[in-house]
Amino acid sequence: MTDPRGVIFDMDGVLVNSEPLHLRATQEILAAHGVTLTDEDYFRRYIVYSDWELMELLLPDATARPAAATAKSRRYLELVQAGVPAFSDGLGLLMRTDGWQVGLATGSLRREAELALDSLGIRERFQTIVTREDCVNGKPHPEPFLRAAEGLGLPPERCVVIEDTPGGIRAAKAAGMRCVAVTHSCQEDSLREADLIVDDLGAVDLDALVSGARQGDAG
Repeated sequence: MTDPRGVIFDMDGVLVNSEPLHLRATQEILAAHGVTLTDEDYFRRYIVYSDWELMELLLPDATARPAAATAKSRRYLELVQAGVPAFSDGLGLLMRTDGWQVGLATGSLRREAELALDSLGIRERFQTIVTREDCVNGKPHPEPFLRAAEGLGLPPERCVVIEDTPGGIRAAKAAGMRCVAVTHSCQEDSLREADLIVDDLGAVDLDALVSGARQGDAG
């Protein structure tokens, strides 16, 4: 293919195995306010939201939300100081994107994203990085992916998204993009809106997806 094409990665749950750390930090901060968040509820309902959105949804006391969101981010950064665990299949797919325009659209804060990317030595792979601070609306709104496509200088239909959550898939599809979902974080049944579901991103043929070719469910 000679036409420009783009691939936009989510970060948490696709490239880095950071969702358990986000969950632990969120649970600790909520517990301090008397709120319980189960693992099941987090992965089923809240995984797509930013720290501020989580606190807005789960903390009844509105005055406590800003400090709680800040405390959660601080605690997460403490937890990742020992190193960010990576998904080898996600990194492998990233390394197969030579000739593509590559973007990142994450619900994480920029300092969290930069820490993860720098620790893995993959920052230079991305031509554009969109974080939660860059958007008025986070996922499942399409704004993060539309901003990433704009940063790559590509129309949405020339982009493929790599995601791991139902909310991320909805954001990608609302942006007019094809979407690959990997079962790193959520069960296959919850990812059915994606164009392709896989258990291992090594099975993904990006060329076929961006050209509109049909692929079977490799999950």
